[in-house]
Amino acid sequence: NMKNLTVLLFILFITSNLFSQSIPLKLEFRAAWIATVVNLDWPSSNISSTEVQKLELINLLDELKSDGINTVIFQIRSECDAMYSSAFDPWSYWLTGSQGTAPYPYYDPLEFAIEEAHKRGMELHAWFNPYRAERSVGNYPKAPNHVTVLHPDWVLQLISGTTNLKFLDPGLPMVRNYVTSVIYDVVSRYDVDGVHFDDYFYPYEGITTQDNQTFIN
Repeated sequence: NMKNLTVLLFILFITSNLFSQSIPLKLEFRAAWIATVVNLDWPSSNISSTEVQKLELINLLDELKSDGINTVIFQIRSECDAMYSSAFDPWSYWLTGSQGTAPYPYYDPLEFAIEEAHKRGMELHAWFNPYRAERSVGNYPKAPNHVTVLHPDWVLQLISGTTNLKFLDPGLPMVRNYVTSVIYDVVSRYDVDGVHFDDYFYPYEGITTQDNQTFIN
């Protein structure tokens, strides 16, 4: 009857309201990239102090938060280098002005970025360029442990007009294992909320027969 139907609808309304309050709403993915290569977004200079770099990143995160961004995609490896403490790749030239040189006073930018993003209720995703090794060959000295120094046989080089770059040959099992190890190292040691790959293909024209021996159909 109508009375029983009214009671049933009331119970369903209460149950549904309680259930909806117990499960957080799914947020939209409102993300922004923070590019570190060539000091595009952060840090503003690769010779600025630790204190200045931290302050710049805090200000950038505050601005993104106020703009409604809930996810930051933070570039931590742009040229087989590292914006974090890595056993595989040297510290980035774009962080300290000298590839392989740690920040002084010491801090770990990825660890710091994660902490500050999470303080603001934002996710922090790690952005990798898995294969690009030198975006401009000879632009600055490479560290002794850079992959192009240790394993020149893993490298494809493109020289075309003003373009002169090196990237790793993804057809080589050793390269795939190396990149996998780098990424696993980050996700196992840092509280990142996601991983993004950029330039995971050949992003430039000019590669013709260099990878004939390793190309996988």
